[in-house]
Amino acid sequence: MNEKLNTMNAKKNLMLLMLAVCGTSVVRAQDGQFSQYDASQVLLNPALTGMYENADFRMASSVRSQWNSLSSAFLTTAFAYDVSLQKRYGFGTYVNNYNQAGVVNTLQFGTTAAYNVSDSKANHTLSVGVNLGLIYKKVNDQQLVWDAQYDNGYFNSDLPSGESFQKGQRLMPEVAAGLAYRSTDGRKMVNPYGNFALFHVTTPDESIFRTEKSDMPIRYMMNGGVRVEVMDDIYIIPMGIYMRQGNDQLINAGLLAEVAIMGSMYSVVGGASYRLNDAIVAQIGLKHKSAMYRFSYDVNTSSLKAYTNRNGAFEFTISYFGTHSGRERRMTSSAF
Repeated sequence: MNEKLNTMNAKKNLMLLMLAVCGTSVVRAQDGQFSQYDASQVLLNPALTGMYENADFRMASSVRSQWNSLSSAFLTTAFAYDVSLQKRYGFGTYVNNYNQAGVVNTLQFGTTAAYNVSDSKANHTLSVGVNLGLIYKKVNDQQLVWDAQYDNGYFNSDLPSGESFQKGQRLMPEVAAGLAYRSTDGRKMVNPYGNFALFHVTTPDESIFRTEKSDMPIRYMMNGGVRVEVMDDIYIIPMGIYMRQGNDQLINAGLLAEVAIMGSMYSVVGGASYRLNDAIVAQIGLKHKSAMYRFSYDVNTSSLKAYTNRNGAFEFTISYFGTHSGRERRMTSSAF
């Protein structure tokens, strides 16, 4: 009996959280985001596609799990791959899946391209980029509970809901564009960077149940930072990001540091940031030759912590720079 009550309470909390995060009538939701937003440059801004030095290709993979205290967690996974040609062109592809407790699932995939408009011999890049892709959104109504299933103070999913849906999925086009600047002067101690991008430029209709039209809001993104060489093999990177989509916004500011280990090919990465009215993020990582591994944990500070027993989100990313010849070279990127 206690197990059944715990299950019903978990489903009730899950439903309340879904209502708070997603809305109800048209199942509108904001894009899933990563705390380590700089780990996958292709997803951050299409203008960053192929904009790196001393490598032919780049791969990045991210996994984020949150709301683990509920009966089903929110899971976000992503993979991106891009190539750099002649320090001028960049081409890439990506896939990003946002699973909201098995109730709403959003899959995004597509291709990106960028062009460096600055001189190839300059100590900076100024690039423009575009993203063309598709968004597939689906609602699993079997995971929802309704007022007709509210029985004696608890939701009972075994009761008939009285609801019937003709459609529960939607395929939409995705068009995005961006602009990016990076200083790459190795003789300077301070190298700034800054980006601006627009996503969902065509504002496609995202209404899944087709009961009313619901245009997906454009997502505006601005981020920037400064890579500072404090001394040999020690760097600090103050960085921040601002995003707005519809009536919602995200502000995240923090600091990362990279310290080489005794002149070896290993470096330790660590830092922290604050996401306004949402979470404190702590992260640590290890960089070895052309690969970087990073782990972060979000300490939930928002009002939703009442549903999660104050448990936060876990996130893990891997990024790798490679060459077609297989020869290893010292890799650099806009953030590291």
